[in-house]
Amino acid sequence: MKKKTPEPKCKNCRLFDPKSNRCAVVILYGGEKYNLPVEAEDDCFFENEFVAINDEGQEDVFKAEVQQARFWVEDPETGEPTRGDGLVKIEYPEGFFNE
Repeated sequence: MKKKTPEPKCKNCRLFDPKSNRCAVVILYGGEKYNLPVEAEDDCFFENEFVAINDEGQEDVFKAEVQQARFWVEDPETGEPTRGDGLVKIEYPEGFFNE
């Protein structure tokens, strides 16, 4: 039996925060962090191609690329995740922080 893929709507995504109506994907722009305001019925912003108009009035078409970085703390003796003091670990895709 083929598994049904949910529609790419905000209400179907675990990154949707219904209390604030914001997407939890952080957009880094000019050194600032932004979260998009969204509605539950909105199509996923990151599933589309976008047209940006630059200062000269020219169009630039681009597709957003969502990448994930994970952080957690491990007990240095056991290597198990902990909520206390320990070693901070980070997992991210190659090239995430440029060089």
